Amino acid sequence: MDTYSSRNRSVAKGPSQSEAHVKALIERCSRPRVRISVEGFDPYRFESEIKIGLADHFKSCGEVLGVIAPIDPLVDRRAFVFLRGHGAEEKALQLNGSCFGDWNVLVKSAPEEEEEEYKMASRYKQSLTKALLNDRKFRFGIEVMGYDTSLPADEVESCLRAHFDSCGEITHVYINTREECANIYFSEKEGEALALGLNGSEVRGFRITTGRIATAKSNPPLASGETRKGYTIPAHMIEFAPEINRKVMAFKSLKRTLKRIAGYKKASKENFSVFKYETLRLILSQKDQEALWCL
Repeated sequence: MDTYSSRNRSVAKGPSQSEAHVKALIERCSRPRVRISVEGFDPYRFESEIKIGLADHFKSCGEVLGVIAPIDPLVDRRAFVFLRGHGAEEKALQLNGSCFGDWNVLVKSAPEEEEEEYKMASRYKQSLTKALLNDRKFRFGIEVMGYDTSLPADEVESCLRAHFDSCGEITHVYINTREECANIYFSEKEGEALALGLNGSEVRGFRITTGRIATAKSNPPLASGETRKGYTIPAHMIEFAPEINRKVMAFKSLKRTLKRIAGYKKASKENFSVFKYETLRLILSQKDQEALWCL
């Protein structure tokens, strides 16, 4: 199998980290993580007050990872508590009907994967990932190192495009300023081969090094449940992972926005047409408005 110059990320074990500490960290992270929903309290209390109160209420059940308070009680009055630990869910459910402030709370198990929003977001993310994985722009590529990293990223890209222009059609260039390397993709296998042949050539007085990177063409994705020694995630999937996550977050925010609008519509008992633009702008947060334009 070909070797690739894409770097495998790993967590370095510092000199102060004992083996026992590492084992304890692994054990802690492997504990079950659960999400529970809590209803029946006053949802109009300050958000910080609800979060602190619920974290304290459920701390005996396990490690409290976080609390999400109701954003808009008109739409959803549930709070969500994230717990980690063996038996955390069972202990939390035993608090059903317990007193939280002046209220008796209703506690239920609420796995995220059962939420319709979670399912839709998962399907959306899968569609984005599949489209990116099969994008023909990223079938053939190389990694380049050794160029003048003091130059701005756009200038580096311009220099590298000019240097590798004779190899064939360049479909994409990614300048990784943090790792001080660049990925260059070609439309044809021949372009990749010719670019690898420029290993040791000079770009503005700097001797560059070229190497292979993992692509979906040369390093096909694993089937479900399959393992393969030496498998490397295609480089462009790592490059665009933050963008996919941003789109998924915007998608989820949009769904919540639409749900909130539906809640206001139902509460008003009027046709949605009576909502003027200014009224809609006032009831939606700035984040909601931005989400409408992100997709």
